[in-house]
Formats: sequence, C-alpha cells, structure tokens
Amino acid sequence: MTMVLAVEKRTVVAAMKKHMNGWRKGAIGLAAAMLAIVLTTSAGTAHAAAEAAPKEVMINGVEFILIPEGWFYKTAGIPKEGPFQPLDDIGGGNVKIWLDSYYIAKFEARSRDLVKYLNSDAGKMEKYAGSTISCSIGLDKSGKHIRLRPDEDLPATHMHWELADRWARWMGFRLPNEIEWEKAARGPDQRIYPWGDAYPDETYAGFNTRSPCFTWPVDSFPKGRSPYGVYNMAGNVREFVADWYSVENDARLKDGMRNPSPASQGTVLTENFAGEYKGPWKILKGGRWQSKHRQLRIGYRNYAIPDDPFRCNGTRFALDVATVRAHLAKGTATVIAP
Repeated sequence: MTMVLAVEKRTVVAAMKKHMNGWRKGAIGLAAAMLAIVLTTSAGTAHAAAEAAPKEVMINGVEFILIPEGWFYKTAGIPKEGPFQPLDDIGGGNVKIWLDSYYIAKFEARSRDLVKYLNSDAGKMEKYAGSTISCSIGLDKSGKHIRLRPDEDLPATHMHWELADRWARWMGFRLPNEIEWEKAARGPDQRIYPWGDAYPDETYAGFNTRSPCFTWPVDSFPKGRSPYGVYNMAGNVREFVADWYSVENDARLKDGMRNPSPASQGTVLTENFAGEYKGPWKILKGGRWQSKHRQLRIGYRNYAIPDDPFRCNGTRFALDVATVRAHLAKGTATVIAP
C-alpha cells in the first residue's frame, strides 16, 4: 500500500510540474505576444505620425497650413506694358498648373522671430537696416535687438532677400516660390484677391495708408484670408519669395505643367521701369501698407535687388511635407488641426 501511494504521489507531482511548466510557457508566450502587440502598435503610431499630413501644425513657434495637392491657376505671361512690368490678373492671363502638397506659414514672418535671429550667433553679423528706423524692432543700450511694440504681434520689416533667405534657413524653414505663394493665396478658382473678387476695403486688408511705417498685427483682417485660411496675403508688408524675376521662365509656363521649377537665375535687362538697370531682381508678392487696390491682386509683383533692404518688405516661410513629417516623427511639431 505504501509503495502504491508513493508511486501515485510521484505521478501527481510529475503531472503538476508538467502543468506548471506548460502554464509558465503559456504565460511567457502570452507576455511576448502582448509585448509584440505593444511594440507593433507603437511602431505603427510612429509610422502613422511620420506619414501624416495634418491641416495645421506648429514648428519652432510658427504655424503652418497644408496646401493640398491639385491644380490651380497661376498668373503667367508677359503683360502688354513691357517685359519688366508687374504681372497681374488682367495683363498676364492664367495657366493651369499642378502642385504637390506643401506647407506655408499661416502668418507673415514675425518681428519676434527676427529679433531672436538678429541676437543669435548666426545673426549678429547681419546689418539690419531696421535697427534704428524699423517699424517694430530697435536696439537697447547694450546694442541688443528688441521689439519696439512687444504687445503686438507685428510682421518683420526692412528685409532684403538675402536676409530673408538666411533667416528662414536658420529657423529650419525656406521661402516659398512664387507658384506656391499664389496657390496658397488663390486656391483652386481664378479669384482676383485672396478673399475673392470683392473690391478691397479696410475690412479685407491693411493698405492705402500714407504713413512711412504702418504695420498691423499678423492676425489682422480675418475677412481677407485666403481659401486655405492664410492671413494677410494682400497688404501689410510685401513678401519675398524664392524666385528670380525671369522673362524666360514666365514665357515657358503652359497649361498642364506639373511642379514647374523656379528660374535658376534672373533675366539681365538693359533698364528697369525707373530708367536705369539694377538687376537681377528677386520677386515680392502681396502689396504693402501703402499699396493701392491694384497692387493687392494675387498676380501682382514687385521687385528688389537681393541685398537691398526696404522698409515695406517682409517675407513668409514654407516647408516641404517631408520636413513636417520628420518633425512629427521626432515629436518636434505640434498638431493644431488634424
């Protein structure tokens, strides 16, 4: 009897050990499976963030709006007034162009960010024309750049193209090209102004003043926003884009083109509208606080020598979708609107 009980006891113990081992393996397997699910989900979330293209994001304190891929009508051609005259929606006509998605700043480039750049190691060598006569930036007793009206979110002024380009790169951004700028202002239709075809007045834009230095906060005139919600693409400050002025580049734009490249160099002209040659030139868009209504048209241009500042000149930033996705994947972008 004792022997039988001993054998049965060993059998039971062995069975229990086998059961426990199986349970342990099952538990380990379950834990491994759950960990795999967590890791896969995390990887999927990171991948989804990397592939996302939210409607609005904030990067380095600047709000950007997604301009979706698609066709739009670009002002193109050479006006009857002459090859150097500003293009507008009457003189140049429109061509249908495809652009892939990109991001453009919701607001004009701000004086607060320019102050940061000018006070940085990279910006200390800049000879900023607005240090003593700016609309929004001055110098304190120590020679440090400060905002003159810190309670107002004003656009940067007194820009030249080279400063705008260096500043944009320092911020981690770039300047939009003219085609990108126009699509962000016009949307998919053939409107004349960012808000539509209604004749401009003081509710749509800041313009037609006689003041030598008069800027509005960058979030002014919500009634004048573009179809994508971009502010002040007419009036306030003129905005440098990346492009050279090029007669050849204007002439080559045709219906059905996809993502045409800006000109790599400017056209050399014998004289300009002032009767003297000072080229090549960079393009500005959007008009300024002293502009008349005609200069608020989406297709209208102004020109400037790349290193020549002017008090009414500002800029606006842009980003590629791939750059925004990289920021999202790293957690350095904030989604404002998914």
